[in-house]
Amino acid sequence: MPAAALLSLREELELWAEDKAGETLERTGFKAGMTLVSTLDVPPPSLENFPEVFAQLWSESGLSRTKVVRVSAEEIVVTFDESVEAARGRKCDFTRGYLAGIASALLGRRYKASELVCMSQGAERCVHHLTPSDIPLAGTHPSTISADRKFRLESGCSYLIESEDVREAFEIMADYLAHGSPGLCISREYPDKLRKAFRLDGARMIWLSYEGEKGNALEPTNIPLIYSEIKAFLEQTSGSVFLISGLEYLVSQTNFVKVLKFVQLLSEAAAVSDSIFLLPISPGTLTTREVKMLEREFHDIGGSNGGGQARPAEGNDAEK
Repeated sequence: MPAAALLSLREELELWAEDKAGETLERTGFKAGMTLVSTLDVPPPSLENFPEVFAQLWSESGLSRTKVVRVSAEEIVVTFDESVEAARGRKCDFTRGYLAGIASALLGRRYKASELVCMSQGAERCVHHLTPSDIPLAGTHPSTISADRKFRLESGCSYLIESEDVREAFEIMADYLAHGSPGLCISREYPDKLRKAFRLDGARMIWLSYEGEKGNALEPTNIPLIYSEIKAFLEQTSGSVFLISGLEYLVSQTNFVKVLKFVQLLSEAAAVSDSIFLLPISPGTLTTREVKMLEREFHDIGGSNGGGQARPAEGNDAEK
């Protein structure tokens, strides 16, 4: 991104959402870094060769002069002797995300970058510290594939599962994960419990919670950030399955109109990425009108809206 365009983007973000400008720029930078490596089709380097490959890629940004000062399996430290962002008195938010995106794409695992010191605060140079994240990189999933498929849904479609019990939704997701589909689960329930209960190993998990210090937690009021995380996942994968458990909680923390627009956008994103969107709801927690509005946007998992039935695979006696 040209320096002038980056500065203009920051100014607009600060006008409209000052408290979210930094994290929005970081997410944008991460996507840009991942896209750069993918577009140039750079082969994965060894840790030993990482500094040289990274320096060549970073030269494409025009943002700053950089140097990789330390590389190991546990950490990567990068310094910047100049910074377009810091020159305007701001922290290097886009730079931080861009750095993490490039490192993640090159090394095949998700990295999180933190800026230890910044020239905007009077430091001699900016220093960024990268560490591996426990959040799986989108597109990575277990290679072990089970032979028996239980459910079959149409790719590129969104499915509403109306039930007081969310078990079926998670069983469908587990079935797709077992057959190699990348998966993303956004839930009100604590991720570790869901992994154990439904065999969701390999799925990326996002917890709808105000426990901000948890690396996989997103505040339920921050719908734009939740959408951005899902969209980034879908852009980096195809043929994936993603599930939102806790729609009623999102409604209670925001409002139904905002959440309806959110799931409409996700339904469109599922179609474009040839993915499957699962949305379990408890009908009794929403008004009749709200349920009907959701039904118009989704296939019915039971097939009553036509063509959307989760059916057993041919030759398999498993019940849905």
